[in-house]
Amino acid sequence: MHSDIKRIIADIKSIKIQGARNVAKASVQALILQSKHSKAKTPKAFYSEIKKLSTILADTRPTEPMMRNALNAAITFLYVESKGKSIKLVKKRFVEKQKAYLKKVAEDKKKIFQYGAKLIPKGAVVITHCHSSTVTGILKKAKGKNIKVFACETRPRYQGRITAKELADAGIDTTLVVDGAMNMYMKKADLVMVGADSITSRGDLINKVGTSTLAHIAKMHDTSFYSAAELSKYSTMTFYGEREKIEQRSPKEVWEKPPRKVKISNPAFDVTSSKYLNAYITEVGVIPPPAFFTLATKKLGIKIYR
Repeated sequence: MHSDIKRIIADIKSIKIQGARNVAKASVQALILQSKHSKAKTPKAFYSEIKKLSTILADTRPTEPMMRNALNAAITFLYVESKGKSIKLVKKRFVEKQKAYLKKVAEDKKKIFQYGAKLIPKGAVVITHCHSSTVTGILKKAKGKNIKVFACETRPRYQGRITAKELADAGIDTTLVVDGAMNMYMKKADLVMVGADSITSRGDLINKVGTSTLAHIAKMHDTSFYSAAELSKYSTMTFYGEREKIEQRSPKEVWEKPPRKVKISNPAFDVTSSKYLNAYITEVGVIPPPAFFTLATKKLGIKIYR
């Protein structure tokens, strides 16, 4: 395996690359690199290489359906494309397909920024949680509306600091607050906007731990709660009754050297029921949670009924 591919795998696993879209893009870039460095002499051997790498990439972050969907689409395309063609042509077509995916992701991102910015009223106070490049993109798009943002710090890895710095550098009035102060600042908020790692068949949101708490508090104060998410963040496995795996991160992130008898649980994500969300901001528009399943399966080309 080429060193550049190993680095991408390590960066995804260590959360150096974070955000579902960025993880998906990095995984596709790894496939492109594999194509360029591959020494496979036949389409069958090349398919085996790509499938093996896809499995390794998917295992780096269990709760990332956008990456899984991108990898599955790549493998399916290659399986069909590799029949009856030369290895040179197969590699060429495969790389072109992956580059087209990256281009489409960039186009969809701009649409989400546009739809999300329209939702934010002038002078609005917005609360956000963790770091989502989608959410920061929306907020920067709405900068001219004189908005104010409260960013939760998001322990234990403090991704909220990334959000706060990015928005402050963009000239947006931004205040970093501790996670435990969510309720205090919700009283001042006009809306909450967060990203998404995964969305289930019933429209539930899986996102950074603490999101569910924020949603419950927003509901209590009758504050609108939105999640910005591409349709490709739909978790197909949830249609068949499986639950999205909640990744447990290292206890050392919480406490480097805890007392001997203290147990530490460090879940990376939690689940927010669809009833706490006003809508998802997607590349096709602002949609109610129950509609996510229908639109996502259509985009991903999933046929539920035969």
